[in-house]
Amino acid sequence: MTRSLTSLALAAALALAGTAQAQDAAADQRAVARAQALQQAVAPGKQIFISRQLALTPEEAATFWPLYDAHQSALADLLERRAELLRERAEKMAANDFDDGDRADLAEDLLALDTDEAELIEATFGRLNRAGMPVEKAARYAQLENDLRALRHLGLEGATDYVSQ
Repeated sequence: MTRSLTSLALAAALALAGTAQAQDAAADQRAVARAQALQQAVAPGKQIFISRQLALTPEEAATFWPLYDAHQSALADLLERRAELLRERAEKMAANDFDDGDRADLAEDLLALDTDEAELIEATFGRLNRAGMPVEKAARYAQLENDLRALRHLGLEGATDYVSQ
């Protein structure tokens, strides 16, 4: 009796593990499909994409676009800082001069940039709210910027590739 319960428990655990792996694979496929769909939607241009997603009224557009432009300008500065850090890493690695101290510094700098970018999105959301933009559209814009941020980070030149273990 104990042996059959143990066998049953083991079979159930294996079945659940297989189900969990299948669910993880399906979730991965959905994430890849979503990223590809986002990439295709943005292909004609970010402003066109944002405009379509937010469906702004003329009054909302008059409020939104100057704040969008300010956000994009600040974002461009952050992206340039990130690109410079990755260029420096590539140069040091090519010269075989990239040690643990450099790795720690790079990690800290990249984390600080992530924080700065998140704070920029938060600040822009606040500015949009204070300017009278409907909350659902301000929140949607913040969500879109976060999604585009993730897409950008996955496609960065110099980004580390994943290695199977």
